[in-house]
Amino acid sequence: GRIGRALSEWAIAQDQGQMRLFSLSQQLWLHRKDYYAQLQAATTRTDMDVTGWVLWFVQRIEAACNASLAQVQSAIQKTEFWHATHAAMPTLNASQRKVLNTLFEAQPDGFSNGLATELYAKIGKVSRATAYRELTALSEAGVLVKSGVGRGTRYRLLS
Repeated sequence: GRIGRALSEWAIAQDQGQMRLFSLSQQLWLHRKDYYAQLQAATTRTDMDVTGWVLWFVQRIEAACNASLAQVQSAIQKTEFWHATHAAMPTLNASQRKVLNTLFEAQPDGFSNGLATELYAKIGKVSRATAYRELTALSEAGVLVKSGVGRGTRYRLLS
């Protein structure tokens, strides 16, 4: 099994030059139960028809490529986010960077109700007064969008 997986990785890497842009091993690990089931089904066939195995294996290669593409796209989005953020507010402090990074990483599902001052203070490890000042500065710089009033005030990343 290990030798077969290593040979598969090696064979696929032949077309990629020195840079391998996806991980077949990770996909096989994530779907190891199916991997062993497909392998068992293919090796016990008396008619030597491994079409099912080949189709399943190609789907894993496709999934590996798609996972790599998603990682690259995420890295590009994060780079663009930080570039725009630094352009809007070049003097971010450590707590602002930490909270903004947390907000960015939580997208699209996290912080669905927005970020409150108390949560900012907890994530950034700052006082509530400092959290309020920093949130106000981020909002005024156009990095965050403010909604609500009083205790219902929430902040979201500018989409």
